[in-house]
Amino acid sequence: MKKAWKPTLPPFRKFKRDVYLKHSKTAGFIYQLGEGAVIRTKSQEIPVAAIAAPETKEKIAYLKKCLLRYRAITGMGRGIAAIQVGIPQRFAVIYMLDTKDIMTIINPVITKKSHSLLRFPEGCMSEGPLFAPVTRPSWIEFSYYDEQGQKQYWNTKDENQRDKITNRVFQHEIDHMDGVIFLDRADLRNLTLESDPAYYDKAAFEEVE
Repeated sequence: MKKAWKPTLPPFRKFKRDVYLKHSKTAGFIYQLGEGAVIRTKSQEIPVAAIAAPETKEKIAYLKKCLLRYRAITGMGRGIAAIQVGIPQRFAVIYMLDTKDIMTIINPVITKKSHSLLRFPEGCMSEGPLFAPVTRPSWIEFSYYDEQGQKQYWNTKDENQRDKITNRVFQHEIDHMDGVIFLDRADLRNLTLESDPAYYDKAAFEEVE
């Protein structure tokens, strides 16, 4: 006998299973929101004289390894702050799409922000497969120290899509150093799980008045 009704199953079921499996594999080395006070801990500056110390170099190398491992597992991930792997110090590493190099920023200090604001969805390694739109300055300028202990400055503006995203990644990671997560700044009315494989393909920057 033919059934009169059958349930309508949610879309992208295989994709979602794969997403959750990937995130489960990263949970062994990335701290997640709610695992104690780690993610909410404000990171401490590294003394300039200690940047060249073997222990600091080992920590930076480990953070780079975690970023590359996360990217290998998920195919995503542009940056990671030290606090996300349980190191409460002010440094982060960022994967630069143009050069494929990993940039290290130590003790960053934002010195200028654009007046223009952009809205764009963000996710986070420490908050599982969640995305939500976040409004941020379209660019920032900041000072930081490199791995050789030399003071450097970032002042690349938002001239193209890549630069807009890179400026946003820096803001996201600097927030982590202050114990701030993207959900604190997000439009939670549009919070979504990573369930649509074309989600980021459809995402676009929106100017905010």
